[in-house]
Amino acid sequence: MIKRIDSKQNQKIKDLQKLSISKFSKEQGLFKIEGFHALEMAKKSCALLSVFTTKEIKDLEVPQYLVSKEIMESISSAKTPQGVICVCSYLEEKPIKSHKVLMLDNVQDPGNLGTLLRTALAFGYYDVILNGGCSPYNEKVLQSTQGAIFKLNLVNYEGFFPKGYEVIATEIKGSVDLSTIIKVNKHILVLGNEAHGVSEEILKVANKRVRIDIKNIDSLNVAIAGAIVMYTLSNL
Repeated sequence: MIKRIDSKQNQKIKDLQKLSISKFSKEQGLFKIEGFHALEMAKKSCALLSVFTTKEIKDLEVPQYLVSKEIMESISSAKTPQGVICVCSYLEEKPIKSHKVLMLDNVQDPGNLGTLLRTALAFGYYDVILNGGCSPYNEKVLQSTQGAIFKLNLVNYEGFFPKGYEVIATEIKGSVDLSTIIKVNKHILVLGNEAHGVSEEILKVANKRVRIDIKNIDSLNVAIAGAIVMYTLSNL
């Protein structure tokens, strides 16, 4: 179905603009994501509901709305819009099945969260447990994921870990150098808050605490540290 929208006052345009507001997005269970790369990844999921575009897109099985460049600029959050915005439903939580799981414990910065989700997909951490922090449906997070969110299983932490997994937390105190870790099979890697690290609640149940030995500076950005640890554990 293809329809043209010629007015910014159209209700669909107003609702699309409101999806930038976290509360409205959560209430509706909807989010918007921009760009052709995101569209291609969204098409392969069951989450894609509709598309707003400046040019007709072939082979779409969902409604698409043709809008002017002016309207696109009014609904886009990008400095240079690509001319396509996808409206998607919040992703369904599924049971954790993979042997490698990432847990993000109160990661607050949208750029960090988005980068970590993208990196998780790259290294095969397909199940991601979220314990507070920034919403994965924040527009800056979605922009940073580059569509990776559609290939991940995002699960909210319920106060316990699935059985049979070794919990590995990043921590400076009482930890071992990452380079000394011997091969691990089923594990949950925990990365913590930018300012405070992994919470005491999680550290108490961790089987291992690891650190990256660095020089000349106290710490690394959590997204950088996460990439190093995921790469290292994936190649043991």
